[in-house]
Amino acid sequence: MKVLISTDTSAVLTYDVFKKNDLSVFALNVIVDGQEYLDGITIDQPTLCTAMRSGKSIKTSTPPLGEVIEYFENLFNQGYDKIIHFTISSKLSSMNDLFKNVAKNNFPGKLFVVDSYAVSTAMLSQVLYASEEVKKGTPIEDILKEIENRKMINRVVFVPENLTALKNGGRISPAIALIGNVLGIKPIISLTDGELQKEGTTKQVRKLMIESAEKFLENYPASEYDYTLINFDGKPETLTYISNAVEDLIGKGNLISGILPINVCAHCGPGTIGLIVSKKINGKSLKEFLY
Repeated sequence: MKVLISTDTSAVLTYDVFKKNDLSVFALNVIVDGQEYLDGITIDQPTLCTAMRSGKSIKTSTPPLGEVIEYFENLFNQGYDKIIHFTISSKLSSMNDLFKNVAKNNFPGKLFVVDSYAVSTAMLSQVLYASEEVKKGTPIEDILKEIENRKMINRVVFVPENLTALKNGGRISPAIALIGNVLGIKPIISLTDGELQKEGTTKQVRKLMIESAEKFLENYPASEYDYTLINFDGKPETLTYISNAVEDLIGKGNLISGILPINVCAHCGPGTIGLIVSKKINGKSLKEFLY
């Protein structure tokens, strides 16, 4: 039986990594001043960053139903018998509902849609785990069962540079954004059980990230878990400081450098920095799959 692992660009893989690991990818969109662009194809993080910093209108949307159906039809026409497809957390997007409906109505028993409850390398870890197990011939039901266990132990915390993008996305009021920006207050956001939650505020991003790493290490040792420093146009000096401090905790060369997916960048804005913890893939670090 020929099984394919598929995901969307919320997993922030480069297309070279997709090819290297025999994965398929569905490109998500972002709308800039009314013009639609595809992640990694017609837009990238630097381009989006420039647009956001210049004050352009940024939106995201789910893809048209016909495009989703066509995507999977093309894959099945290539000879695949089953497909496991990963989506961004259902609590962040309606993408999962859309793809599950396509699986039920168009490809019953052939397409299995997984709610990753994650983004970025936390989602990527699940995708690559499934890919490795497919190569070993592990039954699909066993893979899906283990994914359910893996996705509940991801840990994600990040801090936007300011409150402007959250205001523009309607997640906070203009008055709160104005006060927060004037005072230099930054929200602390976590991804808990697949849902974004505000954990408080901070003025010291460096200190917060190091304290978060120390806290995570109490339950998630670097020998068993990957640590990723994610960023969307963060200040280089801040990233270097955090990177060095976290590597002092988890071991030199062990920290992975990652980026936020475009659909998350669109809501958090440039200058966002975060830390992700995800379980290693059968004892192997994500780095072994990326480089």
